[in-house]
Amino acid sequence: MTASQATGARVRGLSPENGVKALFFSYFGLVGAFSPYLSLYFAAVGLSITQIGVLMAMPQVVRIFGPPFWGWLADALDRRLLPLRISAVAAVVCAGAVWLAGGDYLWLVLVLGALFFATSAQAPLAESIALTVAGGDAGRYGQMRLWGSIGFVLAVAVTGPVLDRIGVARLPAVLLACCLMLAAVAWMVPEAARRSDAVARPVWRMLGRPVPALFFLGNFLMLFAHAALYAFYSLHLDRLGFSKTAIGMIWTLGVLAEIVLFRVQRPLFERFGALPLLSFSLAVAALRFALIGWGGASLVLIVVTQLMHAVTFGVHHSAVMALLHRWFAPAQQGRAQALYAVTGYGLGGSLGGLGASLLWDGVSPAAAFYGAAVAAALGWGAVELCRRLDYARPLGHMDSEVRQ
Repeated sequence: MTASQATGARVRGLSPENGVKALFFSYFGLVGAFSPYLSLYFAAVGLSITQIGVLMAMPQVVRIFGPPFWGWLADALDRRLLPLRISAVAAVVCAGAVWLAGGDYLWLVLVLGALFFATSAQAPLAESIALTVAGGDAGRYGQMRLWGSIGFVLAVAVTGPVLDRIGVARLPAVLLACCLMLAAVAWMVPEAARRSDAVARPVWRMLGRPVPALFFLGNFLMLFAHAALYAFYSLHLDRLGFSKTAIGMIWTLGVLAEIVLFRVQRPLFERFGALPLLSFSLAVAALRFALIGWGGASLVLIVVTQLMHAVTFGVHHSAVMALLHRWFAPAQQGRAQALYAVTGYGLGGSLGGLGASLLWDGVSPAAAFYGAAVAAALGWGAVELCRRLDYARPLGHMDSEVRQ
């Protein structure tokens, strides 16, 4: 960091580490404030089930092309905060447009597409900044990332009662307030130190190499499997007779488990390493989804499978971030994060949601989770092969191969 950047950081009152914490808190707070309630808002303004389905699918579709653009822009400019700030201001404008759109379906398609495109910059770029600040230290990274989980839990817990009081039709006002907070935080975070000017190899070419190809395949299958959880778990619990309050508490239990994991993960990564932990997280995911499909309304199994979220999300996510930091050069980090977002959350989430819905409707609700278990098991196989190939290479060979 230059002297002027350090001075700017002191003026703003945020250290780089605290700035990343604030970014995670505000972005995932935004997600928690509107994602669980968005379908309720669409119903309140008179949209049909088909129209609601299209709008709810848009975030995953936009993740196929949004993150690559923002990652390319950040790496091309060699500045991650400028695209972050531009996208945050754009999100404020789009949130205001959502408020004005009311129940106009075509207008909502346009402004929500723009909103999701803008916010698709936030997580990958924040992760890239966090990895730079952490310097590859999984414990330090976890201390920053847990603030995203805290923001999500608090937003979900606060927004529900607020909407009960003011009406779900006022959700765009909550959305606008959260976007304003995100934009304010983005302008308070100090710029990170300038990275190397060395020309980095295009990231997409690494998919032709066995180790990174298997790594991204494993993550595609992991997010494919999780689509059943994110899309249908609440409906699954509702069919089993749980109240809306109980469903919210069950979801909160999973997020609290991941917060604890982020807090204490350093010894795990120091002892076992990122690739073995990544493999372990996929094995646990296969078991978790099989238990969800088999366990029915058993409260004990519901609690156990939600506590597994600490591994299937917390360990998995931290392991992925550690490996991206290790394998990709600083000038590639924006595009590496984007590639993970596209292959995992974009393609994996979209196709996984489609597959889960086909199994849910065509076979049974339990089949959707059994299918997720199979996908996670296949992902474990891909990562295990990735681990064996990586360990068979000379020390540092993979890193230099990707960075060239």
